[in-house]
Amino acid sequence: MGNAHHSTPCPLCFLGETEPFGDYDARTYLHCPRCRLIFVPEPFWPTLEEERARYDSHQNAPGDIGYTSFLEKLAAPMAGRLPPGARGLDYGCGPQPVLCRLMASRGLPAQPYDPCYFPEMPGSSFDFITSTETFEHFRRPAEELRRLHTLLRPGGLLGLMTAFWEEATFRNNWHYRRDFTHLCFYRRETMDWIGEAFGLDIIWCDGERVTIFRRS
Repeated sequence: MGNAHHSTPCPLCFLGETEPFGDYDARTYLHCPRCRLIFVPEPFWPTLEEERARYDSHQNAPGDIGYTSFLEKLAAPMAGRLPPGARGLDYGCGPQPVLCRLMASRGLPAQPYDPCYFPEMPGSSFDFITSTETFEHFRRPAEELRRLHTLLRPGGLLGLMTAFWEEATFRNNWHYRRDFTHLCFYRRETMDWIGEAFGLDIIWCDGERVTIFRRS
């Protein structure tokens, strides 16, 4: 493969010349040298029915201490940067809007949205938006980011949670890669590109999976 270029454009920054990154799990992966996104091209996407069946198998209940502790990696730093009573949206909340409950318990009410489970598209602007373990599922991340930017009021916070890829880990049977519903993989540099492209300032990042932006 080497440095050969591929004709499939990046779904985030639309660079036309992307690079083959490898073939794993009966899928092809491409890498964008500009925004550093790794992505799965459309011929390898699951059907919507396959994707929904996978989500239905998740065990993400409100009483699961491990799951709530995981969500706290975003909930705690977000809540500490929001004014009392801020109104939010959990974008891609899944069948159990646990993060909405965690934020509401701090006096920060959040509305659930998920195309499978809470499909009513929100119609107002929000003080904050959370999106946990969702960005890796996006087929067209630029389109989703434009929507999120529209839904977030100026000065509002956008909190993302998605595991950043490292080359050795990615190539070494990474569990994140093996989930066939995961189609896009991001790096810290990708978050920088997103911030510059969409008018979002990074105000906090844990360097592993959580990034908080403020809309300019």
